[in-house]
Amino acid sequence: MSGAGGGAAIRPLIACAAGLYTAVIGFRVTVALAAVHLGLSPASIGLVLATFALVPMLLAVRGGQLIDRVGVRRPMLVGAGLCGLGALACAALPHPVVLALSAGLVGVGMMGFHLGMQHAAGEIGGPARRTANFNLLTMSFSISGLLGPPLVGLVIDTAGHRQAFALSAVLMGATWIAASRYPFERHLPQQLAAARGESADGDAPAATSIPPAPDADAATAAVDAPRGAAAAFSLLGAPRLRRLLLASLLASASWDVYQFVLPLHAGSIGLSASSVGLSIAAFSAGSLSVRLLLPRLLAHMHPARWMQVALAVCVLAYAAAPFAGRLGTLVALSFLIGIGPGIAQPLLMAALHTASPPGRAGEAAGLRMTLLSAMQLAVPVGFGLAAGVLGTAPLFWIYAGTAAVIGLGLARAERR
Repeated sequence: MSGAGGGAAIRPLIACAAGLYTAVIGFRVTVALAAVHLGLSPASIGLVLATFALVPMLLAVRGGQLIDRVGVRRPMLVGAGLCGLGALACAALPHPVVLALSAGLVGVGMMGFHLGMQHAAGEIGGPARRTANFNLLTMSFSISGLLGPPLVGLVIDTAGHRQAFALSAVLMGATWIAASRYPFERHLPQQLAAARGESADGDAPAATSIPPAPDADAATAAVDAPRGAAAAFSLLGAPRLRRLLLASLLASASWDVYQFVLPLHAGSIGLSASSVGLSIAAFSAGSLSVRLLLPRLLAHMHPARWMQVALAVCVLAYAAAPFAGRLGTLVALSFLIGIGPGIAQPLLMAALHTASPPGRAGEAAGLRMTLLSAMQLAVPVGFGLAAGVLGTAPLFWIYAGTAAVIGLGLARAERR
């Protein structure tokens, strides 16, 4: 398969991902706003949102190992189906217990779909397409964040929370139908498809990419290494892989913290659900804008330098966010905050896939999701408890300070 062919092969799958991510982000925002509407405390809202991450934290490594063995189609389709069931349950009965259980169901469904999608992006078109594929994948995150929150915010303000949950369920079902009809397995590399009994065609690609520096520690890991969950954590013994995982956690935390703290801050200054959705969408607009420009940006400056610039912009905007008392200011700061993960995520995901030992890319992705899920579990619970004591403003500053310290430490380690 040529580089151009690889791009054509991945785009329909990216469209499916954008559809499901739009529905899931809309569902998550609706859960948060429905919990506020039901009168739950910040700590209780944090517990409800934490269930999104609980099951993925426990199962993501096993899910990644499963994808290494059986391929990506079944996990993706089962995942999309579980998401739809969770959204339908909330549409039928928006009760706090149902919100928590459905959030867990959507969380595990999203885990299966996303792990399969990430593995496909790393393999379709080969190493030369990898950075471009992951940039497209992260653009689908941004598009979904741009569309999902304003859409459900508008539906909530005009029709109610149950109708917003129903809309998410419809989008999830449409994604399942589209993904089930697209034979994307044939675009996987020959050797991987043969190992899984799938069909494949095409030659090695020739598109331009920016491969990360190899990690000798990761490269020496055996392909037939033990496949238990505990064995996956042995990947943390590779210094570069460990740094990439930590940097990925830092970039993802920007979104997770903001998605939790923003509704609380917006409610404290009297903004409507539509305004909350618009502010969250501005975050995604910042990420999408910089991802559209990423190939040109990388042609003018080293990726590590751009990530340092993005970190500085994100930290400063986070520090200023508590002072935003008007919608326009909050939207502008949201846009700036989105620039950080907009640059960092596609570069880090491509680097992580490349730095993974042969035959264990799915396992490494599962380990990343386990760590991300643990963080997503800790952020709502910890920040929900802190909000009840400190208010919302210190939460922005806590993340800004943490990101600055960890980001500078990682940058120094990479230079060494």
